[in-house]
Amino acid sequence: MTDEPRDHPTDPADPTDPLDQAASDDPDRRLAAAAVRSSDERVRHSDPAVRATLRRRRRRTNRIYVGLGVALVVLLVGYIALYFLPVFSVREVRVVGTRTIPVEAVTERAAVSPGTPLLQVDTHAVARRVAGIPRVDQVTVTRDYPSTLRIELIERTALVVVEVDGARHLVDGQGIDFGQGDPPPGTPELTVGDGARSDLPGIVRDLSTVFAEVRGTAGQEIASVEVESPASIVLTLVDGRTVEWGAAGRDHEKAVALQMVLEQPGQVWNVSNPALPASR
Repeated sequence: MTDEPRDHPTDPADPTDPLDQAASDDPDRRLAAAAVRSSDERVRHSDPAVRATLRRRRRRTNRIYVGLGVALVVLLVGYIALYFLPVFSVREVRVVGTRTIPVEAVTERAAVSPGTPLLQVDTHAVARRVAGIPRVDQVTVTRDYPSTLRIELIERTALVVVEVDGARHLVDGQGIDFGQGDPPPGTPELTVGDGARSDLPGIVRDLSTVFAEVRGTAGQEIASVEVESPASIVLTLVDGRTVEWGAAGRDHEKAVALQMVLEQPGQVWNVSNPALPASR
């Protein structure tokens, strides 16, 4: 007895079904297959369990949309309240970080009127105005709710004091002259020759690296510095000894050489060639 071939039902939506593949090349067959799938879908949706599942999904989706809508409304109302209500307006401008700059000078330059809603304050513009004070190095402006504008700044620190037109000016490590004033104790005096005066900012930036190496590597403090030309930097240490540094460059090697030679007797040391330091 032989088994007769039997037809096996196929899934109309199965893309691997050879009948479905054949139908994909025939428009009439594609329409027929679509009709079969639509009929199956209607039959499936007639099942009470399926309908209950679909209803639960719709309710869950509706709750999500409602929640999102409520959240957006709350955010909008909150933004409007922050932007317009007087309770969130500027009542205090708090200045933090001043050492020599009067707080009144900072608030005056900030130019923020009391009662201005905090959200309407352009913090970037306020920071730019305050940064225009010569002694200000860095400034950050933030809103401190409910009613305070906070201005935090860092003042410039003088690297050297240099005489300009008969007046003593403070110059920081970036070579920026931020005006006259009393320097912190221990700030070196800088004397600049005619050959270096035209590039004073660049000279001071070089000195910033030189000073860091002399203090950190050689462990020495500097009383004054004379720069006759960019190739002639002469340091006077607080103990009175003199160091002829030469031009800026190879500063760490020179500082190491200085550390070694200062253990020997001598008042004037030349470390312009760190491999061959000499005294006289």
